Formats: sequence, structure tokens, C-alpha cells
Amino acid sequence: MAKILIVDDEKEIRGFLRRVVERLGHEAVEASDGVAALDVYHKEEIDLAFVDITMPKMGGIEYLEKIIAEDPGAIIIIMTGYPSADTIIKTIEDDGYTYIAKPFTVDLIEDLIGRGLAAREQKLKARK
Repeated sequence: MAKILIVDDEKEIRGFLRRVVERLGHEAVEASDGVAALDVYHKEEIDLAFVDITMPKMGGIEYLEKIIAEDPGAIIIIMTGYPSADTIIKTIEDDGYTYIAKPFTVDLIEDLIGRGLAAREQKLKARK
């Protein structure tokens, strides 16, 4: 069972992702902004994170930069309702795992969880 962090200021999005995560047998941990998410990341062993790009206090790109600096093996999926070439490029440059546009489907989220967790496992094995 993996621990998956869901970071979004929209309660409905967090709820949707939580249901998908739990249906797959994983544990979901939620945060409503990047500052709270950093706190969770430091207290919990997070395997994968879905992070909204636009949030109060700290946005997704800033969160991504901070976490990747601490844990280069982190798997962070950036989400946005307003996709742009600039944010896609920034996500890639900052070593985000991938970038998805809202709204998304259950099938997409399930696929990303499976591929993201496999990538995390490969990164952890490569460190050893």
C-alpha cells in the first residue's frame, strides 16, 4: 500500500482523488495548500503526490522545487485547470513526474498512480 498526498485548495478535487486512491487500496493524505503539504511531506513517508499548481500560500511549482531539492526521487504530478506551455516547461525543468489538466478521468488517475509508483520504486532502487 502506498501513501499518496493530494494537494488542492478545492475540496471537491481532493475528495475525487481520495476516492480513486482508496479504491486502489492506497492511503490518501490531504492538504489544502503548499505550506500544509510541506508539513505533511516532512512528517509522513509520501510515495507520490498530486499537487495543484495554483493555491494560496504556496503554489504547486514552488512546492515541487522545494521537495525535489530535498528528495530528487519524489514523484510529483502537477495538476491545473489552466494549462499553459510555460507551466508545462517549468514542471519538466523542475523534475516533476508529469503535468495533467483538469478535469481528468478516473482512468487517467489510476494509470498515473500505477506508472508513478513504478517510477518511484525504480528511483529508490537506483539509489541503493
